Amino acid sequence: MRDFIAFDIGGTLIKYSVLKENGSIIYKNEVPTEADLGGSAVIDKVKKIGDELLQSYPITGICISTAGQVDSKKGEILYASSLIPTYTGMQIKKELETYFQLQVEVENDVNCVGLAESWIGKGKDVKSLFCLTIGTGIGGSYIIDNKLHSGHSFSGGEIGYIPIEGSQFEELASTRTLVKNVAKQKGFPEDKLNGKDIFELALNGDEVCIREINQLVYYLSKGIATIAYMMNPEMIVIGGGITNQKEYLYPLIMKQLEKDLIPALLDKTKIEIAGNLNDAGMVGALRHFLLQESLQPFNRITTMIESNKHKLTKGEATIAKYVTMNLSDVPNHTISHMADKINVSESMITRFCKKLEIGSYNQLRMMAKEATIGTRLHDKTENSSLVEIKEDYINILNKIDTLNQSVDFAEIGSQLRLAKRIILYGSEEKEYVMNQLKYKMMELHIPVDVFSNRYQMDRSVHLLDQHCLVVGLSISGFNSNVLKMLEAARKCNATTIGITSQQDSPITERTDITFFIPSGNDVGKVSHSIREVSLFYLLDTFLKEIQPLKKTQVM
Repeated sequence: MRDFIAFDIGGTLIKYSVLKENGSIIYKNEVPTEADLGGSAVIDKVKKIGDELLQSYPITGICISTAGQVDSKKGEILYASSLIPTYTGMQIKKELETYFQLQVEVENDVNCVGLAESWIGKGKDVKSLFCLTIGTGIGGSYIIDNKLHSGHSFSGGEIGYIPIEGSQFEELASTRTLVKNVAKQKGFPEDKLNGKDIFELALNGDEVCIREINQLVYYLSKGIATIAYMMNPEMIVIGGGITNQKEYLYPLIMKQLEKDLIPALLDKTKIEIAGNLNDAGMVGALRHFLLQESLQPFNRITTMIESNKHKLTKGEATIAKYVTMNLSDVPNHTISHMADKINVSESMITRFCKKLEIGSYNQLRMMAKEATIGTRLHDKTENSSLVEIKEDYINILNKIDTLNQSVDFAEIGSQLRLAKRIILYGSEEKEYVMNQLKYKMMELHIPVDVFSNRYQMDRSVHLLDQHCLVVGLSISGFNSNVLKMLEAARKCNATTIGITSQQDSPITERTDITFFIPSGNDVGKVSHSIREVSLFYLLDTFLKEIQPLKKTQVM
């Protein structure tokens, strides 16, 4: 049985282990993440630990569970909070595969918890499972038929952001909120208190702790009820550090759910406490690795088609296109059924299989079945440069949505109602783009001015007042002229908006609201025009979001 290294990268600790292929752990340890040193330092620490383990174990692959939003296909961090600076955009899979010369697979930590529970945990015998993790924040993952459903832009299951009674779910029912509320009422410093302390105090009759735990359970039940009504999973598993208090919490949760769920639904939804606890991230990372590994038969078929494309006739190319885009259907079709469906002859399908050196059509069916059993459905894509460019652009635009998902458009809309003038500041190299942005922003029926050099900016100071909306565009986030004008705008009590690609840059500190576009690392091989496309897409999204507000303003 093969050995794997699994890492669970969090903001506080890096947990790591050596696991057997069946999920059993033969060695584990943990070290401080030292997240403040940045993403590169975190990955360097992973490399060092990996080197040490490789000297003692015959390792087959590296499995990564990590905080942040993850593109699990590319093994790349789409977005990470400031808890790990410069982590956003890191291509972990590519970097570690180059370093270790082993296959590496990367998945989000909450998704890994769900995968672990559906594999060898409480949900191993159910067809649909939602795993809810309660800790510093709240996360979730949705598993159907052993397949992780991560959504269109890898943010499926982000239950912590759903609104409940005017706040986000994780602001009401997380361990962080419990500690904050108890510390405030007792006059304790928050860093001197933790969840374990609070439950111990509650067990000893402390009224403040009892009341705050009951309040947490009240909101936790609201979130669980939302999951049950919207997704109707067979089981909801609650994980995270708070589940160490199972004996105290579970009866309270079930009692509150009797008020929040109709009996018919509550009776048919299993509510469980996670079984893998602190090891779930590592076990789930291994499960993700094995699932990705099982996709290799699919990759073999597409590689065969691509390698022999030059040999194919027009009709055979039609067969290749159908097989690539509908691989999961191939095992269900006889050769005659396939011929009718594609409108080709059976002999042409036979020749196609021989040209690919597959042999027979039955062998192709067997390979297709192997490629689809036990794996999630594949994106149906063609192998052409046009499709690759299209996918790159789609990934970039999805990334813009992800980076700006926390922006409060209602707040911006309220500021726009008060604005008498919009002023755009940016570098001279962006003057053309800024003028195009100006014309788009004029749709708001508010005067718009653009200034792109130091002389213009210095002379524009007299325009600044509390009724202005000032936008600073600096891709790097460090343009001194733009920063100077944003500082001047803030002194005049003007509302300021920053547009940048760097989340830890000065521009984010000097603006009331910040929009993000992808960084240079995100663009990769895509044409540099993606910069302009990103800005226009961002503005069009913004204009669409505030359209109802704009109509109200004009009236």
